[in-house]
Amino acid sequence: MNVIDSLEMTRSELVEEVHAIPVDLLTQKPAGGGWSVMEILEHLSLLEARIVKGIEASLLAPERADLRPAPLELVKDRSRKLQAPSQAEPSGRYHTLADALEALHGARQRTLEALASSIGTDAMDSHGFDHPAFGPMSAKQWVELIPLHEARHLDQIREVAADLKSGS
Repeated sequence: MNVIDSLEMTRSELVEEVHAIPVDLLTQKPAGGGWSVMEILEHLSLLEARIVKGIEASLLAPERADLRPAPLELVKDRSRKLQAPSQAEPSGRYHTLADALEALHGARQRTLEALASSIGTDAMDSHGFDHPAFGPMSAKQWVELIPLHEARHLDQIREVAADLKSGS
């Protein structure tokens, strides 16, 4: 499966999942702490927008010789906790599911527009920027990370929704 298909498939699953959650549960935090579903959606849109800005900037910068393949499969491992960058921390800016989904859609549109002329080119392999846990990653790997990151948080959304439904 190519990365564009992965982006579309994961987003479709995410949207389907959040539409199945009762509206009154979307802003509730799980009993044990953590983000609400709306906060997770906000985080996803913020982080994807940040990744795209990084990719765009890296493609304009000189090539990097220090890029190494990152173990991206670890992204989906929810037993490994990572701190979100401050720019991707949710702040409660979305009050409706429609607003959150619109932000996600906007971030994805910017991603697809940014990739339109670069995806599949050598530039995606030779340009990149640093990941806080994995170190220097190519622009290609950053794109591959987006659906994996979204799948990680889709699992989190499922956990939060199950927790809230069982506690309500």
